[in-house]
Amino acid sequence: MTIAATRRAHRPPRADQVLVGGVNSPVRAFRAVGGEPLHASRGRGAVLTDARGRRFVDLIMGWGALILGHSHPQVVAAVRGQLSRGSHFGLTHAGEVALADAIARAMPSVEQVRFTASGTEACMSAIRLARGATGRCTILTFEGCYHGHSDGLLVKRGSGLATLGLAASAGVPEPIAAQTLIAPYGDVDALEQAFRDHGPQLACAILEPVAANTGVIVPQRHFLKRLRELTSRHGALLIFDEVVTGFRLGLGGAQGLLRVRPDLTVLGKVIGGGLPIGAFGGPRALMRELAPEGRVYHAGTFAGHPLSMAAGLATLRLLRRAQPYSRLEACGSRLAEGLRAAAQEWQVPLQVPQIGSMLTVFFAASPVASFADTQRADRGRFAAFANGLRAAGVLIPPSQFEAMFLSVAHTERVIDRIIEQSVAVLRRIRRV
Repeated sequence: MTIAATRRAHRPPRADQVLVGGVNSPVRAFRAVGGEPLHASRGRGAVLTDARGRRFVDLIMGWGALILGHSHPQVVAAVRGQLSRGSHFGLTHAGEVALADAIARAMPSVEQVRFTASGTEACMSAIRLARGATGRCTILTFEGCYHGHSDGLLVKRGSGLATLGLAASAGVPEPIAAQTLIAPYGDVDALEQAFRDHGPQLACAILEPVAANTGVIVPQRHFLKRLRELTSRHGALLIFDEVVTGFRLGLGGAQGLLRVRPDLTVLGKVIGGGLPIGAFGGPRALMRELAPEGRVYHAGTFAGHPLSMAAGLATLRLLRRAQPYSRLEACGSRLAEGLRAAAQEWQVPLQVPQIGSMLTVFFAASPVASFADTQRADRGRFAAFANGLRAAGVLIPPSQFEAMFLSVAHTERVIDRIIEQSVAVLRRIRRV
């Protein structure tokens, strides 16, 4: 075989030859905006570099996990230090205890923690705990909220105010989907109807306190407060899925900011400092229903993984020390207001719901306050906006129904660059 033939034989395969669709998570395919997958190579601060050497201001930020930015030196040092002591034990270690303590001291509703390997697993396990503790099966979810891809949570809405769910994915048995009710997010009347009709059967209600997986929807506090009242009255548990908002909107998460306390809290993303993680927690009396103390089973080979614990603990310590949340809110507001002003200048109907360092752009003429509102937004214009920014070196999520995330590495200068590029893109697409 010639040298040239040998090189051809060992040429790396294309991603779509060995990965389904060339990706390991559908949104990474960029198909929602008609684009091609971007292959990342490295990240530093607020900048991501792809395999071709192109640099982007990153507003995906690991889908919210990287609140300190890419490759923060202290997080990198913590992971390297732990790696030198051991990558995995499968036994309890000091890092688990330290990170659990940091979470419990910060989150208002949490006294004890159980770690998992992902947010999906944490949501699934929290619901199992709620069912075990209440002896009930039915769960209540809300349109537009995403809690991972376990079978009982991949449901779509039927007719009526709150109806039994239908499977939203092939492979999900209808009897499992039918144990899930779906109500409109933010609709108090529908919420009360759901509890009138199904209250005695409900094990729990689970929602994102700030919806982030249908694009950002900032909730009305009275909706969350009423949900808290109704779950307590009917003996159901309230689960806040703070995988996105936990330690992003404040050390106490959305529950601390909005002053509504759930029974169980699900966490992920930020608490892993960029490494895989999930967790759920609550009061000791409830968490002790878990094995080995109780009858609700949960286990995991990689639960409490040493590298994730090291990265997460370094991240939380830096957040506690720096208290960056007022600056993150200011940067989020600066970006949202700049986008609104640019849209007004070029007469493009645009809504930019924003809270803290999270925001989404919807090409719509009226405010976006519900899942139904998000469905009326102009996805064609969104795709043109996302692709235009990507071409200009600004990377936003390639889906209308995802949040943009800022980090402490996004300075005012970086924000102003994003606004400048957005102005140029909005000017070009105003007639799309």
